[in-house]
Amino acid sequence: MVNLSTFYNLNVYNTEGKFIGQICEVVLNIKKGRISFFKTKALTQNKASLGFADVLKNLRFEQEEENLKEVSTEGTLDIPYELVSAVGDIIIVDQNKLTQYQNELKAKEVKSQQVKRPAPTIKK
Repeated sequence: MVNLSTFYNLNVYNTEGKFIGQICEVVLNIKKGRISFFKTKALTQNKASLGFADVLKNLRFEQEEENLKEVSTEGTLDIPYELVSAVGDIIIVDQNKLTQYQNELKAKEVKSQQVKRPAPTIKK
């Protein structure tokens, strides 16, 4: 068993060794009894948050399949636990899965912003 408090303030890196941020919150799925995602915050520029800007890129989060509402605030990034490769003194996130996840979120955002036009009607 692991205390959730051990995750707080852990540094998060991707599999390419780039610093992403630091854990500020752990969100649990009580129904499934597991961690749903980590909320990661950027550190100040002098604390090596260079990779965070590349990761964040103004993402907006939509309702999760598990009916959990993910909230995105400026300077934070929600990382689903499924993307985590390793947890120890630091947390390592699989960069390929993270990129795929971000692309899916962007696609959902674009799809939700598209205005659906009604189908043309044919008059007889």
